[in-house]
This record gives sequence, structure tokens and C-alpha cells, in this order.
Amino acid sequence: MGRLEIDRLRKTFGRGGDKVEAVSELSLSVADGELLVLVGPSGCGKSTTLNCIAGLESVTEGEVVIDGEVVTEKRPEDRDIAMVFQNYALYPHMTAAGNLEFGLKMTTDLSAANRRERVESTAELLDIGELLDKKPKSLSGGQKQRVALGRAIIRDPAVFLMDEPLSNLDASLRSTMRTEIQQLQDDLDVTTVYVTHDQTEAMTMADRIAIMYEGELQQVGQPLECYYRPRNKFVAEFIGEPAMNMLRVTRRGDQFVADGFEYPVPERADGLPSGEPFTLGVRPGAIDIVEPETGVATGTVEVVEPLGETSHAHLNIADTTVTVTTDGPGSVEEGTQVDIDFPAQRAHLFDAGSGVAVARRDGLPGDQTESYPNPRYD
Repeated sequence: MGRLEIDRLRKTFGRGGDKVEAVSELSLSVADGELLVLVGPSGCGKSTTLNCIAGLESVTEGEVVIDGEVVTEKRPEDRDIAMVFQNYALYPHMTAAGNLEFGLKMTTDLSAANRRERVESTAELLDIGELLDKKPKSLSGGQKQRVALGRAIIRDPAVFLMDEPLSNLDASLRSTMRTEIQQLQDDLDVTTVYVTHDQTEAMTMADRIAIMYEGELQQVGQPLECYYRPRNKFVAEFIGEPAMNMLRVTRRGDQFVADGFEYPVPERADGLPSGEPFTLGVRPGAIDIVEPETGVATGTVEVVEPLGETSHAHLNIADTTVTVTTDGPGSVEEGTQVDIDFPAQRAHLFDAGSGVAVARRDGLPGDQTESYPNPRYD
């Protein structure tokens, strides 16, 4: 078992007036066997959180609990965790086999024969058997990362902690390693907390994602739930590429209006007061280019980014840039004027001041329920 509980975790650095709160009142539960991804921009507190779980940073307030045992004051080696670092952290003077075996030597009383057996079985699992006699300087980035993963796996910990393990790899290898880590974690069924700033890793790998900003948890949920039903403006803009379009609008009667833009108030937003400002959000893929004089706004196409089967068209609507995902090359041309529209059920509304969602998209695609249930954790 490897259930992880983080209860009202706070971490501050500095003293007196120079104090910086890196993590603020963070509470999270990670189910046994779950892969939770902590994601957010640089400096949001995700790596600090991971280090507090590992015991590499002291906790200012709050508790870290593994399998019902409070480990907040325990040394890292006594927490039954294994960590994979961004820079691999392999011992350069040891072979791959030596790196795999080192943790077993330090933390177990296994015989040399038993340690060797574990090294060989772990190497077979990761397909690095032919690398066991090589030292890190002769390994590629992907091979080093597999050895680093093996060093964590071989200890059979209650919890895996991974701190941006793929950030040093090229794009193609990152994609391959994402798949391999997913398959490996699923096979081993080990509770895993994975830190990244890359939303693609978060969306494709996680059972659930926890989105952080300025030390605070913004939303936690399954990836599609966070994508389609963000709880605030930050989550809406951070998750998704290109980012969600944001338009500052004011309700006037049954319309939301802005310069060059009018949109009927969706039924679920009927209760919002007239005369008040809001932020209307809509994803680029939800916007359609329609026949002239039939849309909610008209814009000038300033830039087109061709991406193969699709393109991103950047429109100027009354000095506001709106991005639209269109069909491939030739679907729109720079310098032309186009009308846009989008269905009401795919629009989001946020409080203009706090950024909190006041009217989120209706449900999820394919008639999914709002909670987007996953039987594995229900």
C-alpha cells in the first residue's frame, strides 16, 4: 500500500520581513497506485512540495502522511519513498549495475547474490540489460533516465516521486519516455507524484492533475475535467494549447458586450447581474469561422500558423487578439476579414476581479458526467 496524504502543508523560506511562502495550506490525497501530476509554471511551489514529501525540505506547518503514518519529521531514508531527479543524479564512477545496486546496499541486508538478482530483473524490466557494465558518461540521455528509474524501482518503495524527469530529453524521446513511464507505473501499481511544468505531460500521463500557482492549489481533478471545466481563469489559460481566449465583457440585458463583440447570455448565466464586468472564455477549437454577417464578431486575420491538418489563425477584434483553430493551409488568409461564432455550451464565464468561474462549460464531451468518473478510484 502507498496512500499519501498532505494535510495543510506550508513551506516558507527566509526570516522576518524577507519571508517567502513557497507553499500555502496545501492539502492533497493520493490514492494507492495513483499517478498524480503536480503541474504549474516555474516558481509555483510544485518542486518544493515534492521535496517536502521526500524530506529534502523541512515543513513549516502541516503533515505528510504515508500509509497512515506521519512522516513529517522522519529522515528521507526512513520514509519508504524513491525519487527520480531531473538531472538523473547517477554516480559517475559506478556502472549502471552499481548505480542500481547502491540503494539496496545502503538500505537492506540482502546478500550480494540477491542484490544481483534484483539488479538483473529490474534491468530486464527496463530493457537495459546490455547497459549494466557501462558507466553514465557512455550512456545517452534516455538510457541514463532508464537507469535512474531502475534505481527507484529496485527499492520497491511505497511512493515514487519524480521531479521533471524528462525535461533534459529531446521532444521525440520525451514522447517515448512518457509512454514508457505510464506503462511502467501501471504495471508496478506504485503511488506516484510526478512534477512537471509541461501541460502535455500532465494531460497525457496523469490519473489526476493538481494545478498550482504562487504556492496555492488551484484545482485538482482528472485531466479532461480540468481542461473542460476549469474552476478559475488561471487554470483555463494554463491548461490547453493554444491558451483559452479571454474577452472582457459587460452584461447588458440579454447580451454580453465588448468593443466589436456581442454574445447572447447563456441560460446557465441568467443569474449574473446586469451592468457588471465579466471575462468570457472560449477555447480556440470551439470557435467557428462563419458566413459574413452571421457571427458574433468580425475580425481581421493577422497571422496564420500552419500546423499540417490544422492551423492557428490569430484575429484582431477591436484591438483584442482572438485565436481560432481552423482547417489546414488555405482555410483562411492573412489580411482578410472573417466572422466568428461559438456554441453557448462551450463558453466559460469568470468573475472579472477574482477570476473564479461563475458559469462553466456544460458537462464534458460525449455526454460524460460533470465529475468524469474513473472506476479505478471511485
